[in-house]
Amino acid sequence: MLSESATPTTPRLAFITGSLGLGGSTTFLLNLGGECTRRRISVEVFSFERENPLSSDFDRLNVPALTQDHRRLIYEDRLLAILRRLGQFKPPIVIANLSAISFEVLRYVPAGVFRVGVAHTDDPKVYQMIRHYAPHLDLMAAVSETIRRELEALPDFTRVPVHYLPLGVPMREGARLARDIAAPLRILYLGRLDREQKRVHLFPAILEQLRSSGIPFHWTLAGDGPERAALEARMRGSPPAQTVTFAGTVPYGDVPRILSEHDVFLLASDYEGLPLGLLEAMSAGLVPVVSDLPSGIREVVDETTGKLVAPDNPRGFAEAIIWFHEHRSELSRFSENAQRKVRGGFSLDAMADRWLGAFPKTVALGITWPEDWTVKAPLPMQNHLRFSRPGRALRRLALKLRPASAPRPSSPS
Repeated sequence: MLSESATPTTPRLAFITGSLGLGGSTTFLLNLGGECTRRRISVEVFSFERENPLSSDFDRLNVPALTQDHRRLIYEDRLLAILRRLGQFKPPIVIANLSAISFEVLRYVPAGVFRVGVAHTDDPKVYQMIRHYAPHLDLMAAVSETIRRELEALPDFTRVPVHYLPLGVPMREGARLARDIAAPLRILYLGRLDREQKRVHLFPAILEQLRSSGIPFHWTLAGDGPERAALEARMRGSPPAQTVTFAGTVPYGDVPRILSEHDVFLLASDYEGLPLGLLEAMSAGLVPVVSDLPSGIREVVDETTGKLVAPDNPRGFAEAIIWFHEHRSELSRFSENAQRKVRGGFSLDAMADRWLGAFPKTVALGITWPEDWTVKAPLPMQNHLRFSRPGRALRRLALKLRPASAPRPSSPS
C-alpha cells in the first residue's frame, strides 16, 4: 500500500488532464480513481476544460473532478487555479494524463513531488510532445508494450524509467444471455464518430459489402462526433433484415447494457494505444473485429479471441463479420476466449495493483507548496509573444468578446 511515512493522513493522488471528454483516457481516470478511493487513497482529478459528461459517474465513485472554464479563462489563469488547488490538496504524487497542458503542471509542482506522465496513444505527435517534458518526469507510464519501446528508444528518456502499465476495466458479474443461433448478427461500434484515428468514414463501404453478402445483421453505432451527420446520410435506407441504428452518446452507466445486446465489436482505427472500449467489449464476451495494430490490440486480440484486419484492407472487416455469421459455433468459442483473456490480466483490480505498485512505497513529507507561481509559455509553443503580459491581456479580452457558441480553440487560449 502506498503510504506517507510518519504521517496520519491518507495517501493522495492528483490526476491532471487536458479535458474530460468522452473517451478512453477519461474512463481510465474514472476507473482508476474510483478504485483508489475504494482502497482509501484520496484522489482528485483536475481538468483544463469545463465539460465533464461523466460527472455523475465521478460523483458515484466519490472522485472529485474539478474543471476549469476554458471559454472564460485563458490557459495561464486556468493553470494558476489548478496549481492553487493542488497547493491545498498537497498530493505527493501528480499524474499528467493527456495533452501538453496537463504535462505543463509537472513543471511547477515543488521538489519532492513524484511526477508521472501517461502515454495513451501510439502516435509520433504524442511522442514529440512528451519528449519536451522528460526533465520534469520521475516515471513515464505506457499503456502498451509498443508505446513503452518507442519511448525508451528516445534519447530524452535515458534517465527516466518507462513502465508498461496497461489499462483495466471493471469485471461485471453475470454470464451473457444465450443467443439464438439463427438470429441476425449484432454488430457494435462504440466510440467517437471521427475520421481522424477511428476512420469511421470506412463504415459506408463496409455496410455496402455486408448488404451485398445478403447476411442478416443489426449494426449499432454508439457515440457522437463530427462524422455523424455524414454517416447517417450515407447509411440510411437499410433492408428490414439489415438494419443500422445510431444510438448517440451512451451514458457510461449504460455501457454494460449495450454491450450485452451485441455479438461483435468493430474497430477500424489506424492507430491506438490500448482501447478501453475494446477491453470492455471483450470482458462482456463480444468478439472483436479490429485493425491489426501493434500497439495494445495485439496484446489482447489473437487468432483465438477475434479477427485482426490489416488497416490497408478495409474489405477485411466485412469479410470477418461474414465469416462469423457463417460459423456461429466458432463465434461462441471466440466469445468465451475473449472474455477469459481480459478477465485474466486486464481487470480493474489488476490495473490498480500495477499502477500503485509502480509508485514509491513511501513518499516525501514536508513538501512546501508555494502560494504563487510565475507562469511561462508552454514548452512546445514557439510563439512566446502570445504568452507575454500584453499577449495575455489581449487573449483575456478576446475570450470576453467571443460568443459562447464559438468553437473551441485548437491551442491553449
